[in-house]
Amino acid sequence: MMVIHSTFRYWLIYTFLISWFCLGLTSMGRCEAPALVRVMSFNIRYGTANDGINRWELRKEFLVDTIRDFDPDLLGTQETLASQRDYLADAMKSYAVVAAGRDDGKQAGEMAALYYRKDRFEAIDEGHFWLSETPEKVGSKGWDAALPRIATWVKLKDLRSPEAKPILFVNAHLDHKGQEARVQSAKLIRVKLQELGSEARWIVTGDFNASPSDEPYRALFDPAAERKLLDTFRIMHPVQGPDEGTFSSFQANQTSGARIDWIGCSEDFQVRLSRIDRTNRQGRTASDHFAVTAVLRPTSASGQSDPSLRVLSYNIHHGEGTDGVLSLSRIAKVIRDSDADLVALQEVDQGCGRSQGTLQTQELERLTGYYAAFGKAIDFDGGEYGQAILSRWPIGELQIHKLPNEVAEQQKREQRIALDVSVRTDLGPVRVLGTHLDHSKESLRQEQARWIDRLLADALAGQTSPTSPTSPPSQNAAAIGTVLAGDLNDTPSSATLRVFAERWQIDPRKTSASVASYPSESPKTRIDYVIADQAGRLVVESVEVLSESVASDHRAILATLRVDR
Repeated sequence: MMVIHSTFRYWLIYTFLISWFCLGLTSMGRCEAPALVRVMSFNIRYGTANDGINRWELRKEFLVDTIRDFDPDLLGTQETLASQRDYLADAMKSYAVVAAGRDDGKQAGEMAALYYRKDRFEAIDEGHFWLSETPEKVGSKGWDAALPRIATWVKLKDLRSPEAKPILFVNAHLDHKGQEARVQSAKLIRVKLQELGSEARWIVTGDFNASPSDEPYRALFDPAAERKLLDTFRIMHPVQGPDEGTFSSFQANQTSGARIDWIGCSEDFQVRLSRIDRTNRQGRTASDHFAVTAVLRPTSASGQSDPSLRVLSYNIHHGEGTDGVLSLSRIAKVIRDSDADLVALQEVDQGCGRSQGTLQTQELERLTGYYAAFGKAIDFDGGEYGQAILSRWPIGELQIHKLPNEVAEQQKREQRIALDVSVRTDLGPVRVLGTHLDHSKESLRQEQARWIDRLLADALAGQTSPTSPTSPPSQNAAAIGTVLAGDLNDTPSSATLRVFAERWQIDPRKTSASVASYPSESPKTRIDYVIADQAGRLVVESVEVLSESVASDHRAILATLRVDR
């Protein structure tokens, strides 16, 4: 009989309990992914400008709302006067601020102020340098610049990953007139990144007053540099589009200019999302620049990102929570925190009276930063009601398939649909089907399930029939798999789910335990699913039920899929 030393025995028990706890939290064996870093850069327009109806006092609350809607962990602002710095600090008490006036290094002049969450980060060091030949000289003006320009930095310990390398966060505003000053300032920032953060991860924000075709951009994002700085926007949008302008002049429809506001990061991060925030009210923006945003996921110690596809299914109950409160902000937070790649939403309102006429798909697109597509099932309450799909990548071809219904009861039974889209993911093209099966009649649910199953079968066979049309060839060609996500309104042992047994992976590869997602306050049954076709290369690795229990009457479920090589 082997005798185990007591200390080692306790260590074994501790390790087992921690592993068991992590498995219990995730329901199907997936521990929490590295904490995302949400970054925003925002030129807020200096507060003493004579801007008439767009003056600071009339827009400052709108500006704070825009920031809060994105909910950044790190925020870099430009053209920030001392009074504006203090207003933002007071309105956002959960943030610490580092800022100095460019004229005297204290209170005078515009600031490149930066803010960071106090509950997330701990400052290790901080400072400023001037964009000039004498960067340590307070108030110095460099090269052909019209004005003194400043960069502010802070080195942060991430309290959620205390063993990780610190983050060097630099925020700057380059000169608006001096072409040589902009080029040399970009080069100086590169030097300072290495000087201040040789052992740190880098995040850079700012108004660079140059376009991606200009030399300052090439200097900052030099692909030949020993250590690269990545343009987060171009990573997610490789092809330059016609509407990338970030100077709005307070007009929401002014999008065709140059992209002069940038967020950069080192290769220690995977760029999950990067967008230009077009938030507006009645066509007017909170500043004369659009904010730009990025969501970053720390890479592993080896520098490799996780090659998986994260798919969320969420019946959002038109945004009404179990407390009776209508709040898309709560729904958006669940989606953001999940770090999902693809999201299938059910019970989505578009302009309906009960949800205050909100176009919920567009609002969730704004609040999450994802691309979005809506599929109408029925006309309802002055608007439309149906499903939506959100994606980190642009959504390709879209079809809305009407599922079988009982003709004799058309007037009283809700029409159900399958929302069918193609998405070109980083892992390859994927076909996504979002659906919501009938809730009250089992035989009809089974018929609807058979219809969806035939949709896949016919697509795999390359056939078309009047009752089960395939998607356009481009939607299926070279796809690595088809994912079906939604509220199927039936349990794993039901006849409805047996319809999918032959051609679909219903349970994760690691375990066959069921996952209860409804009702959200005390889940007792599994009716929400993410499944993948067995003929494809996607394998459902794990599934978890998210913990948020108030935002909807369902809990969201998150599946991790991997490519079977």
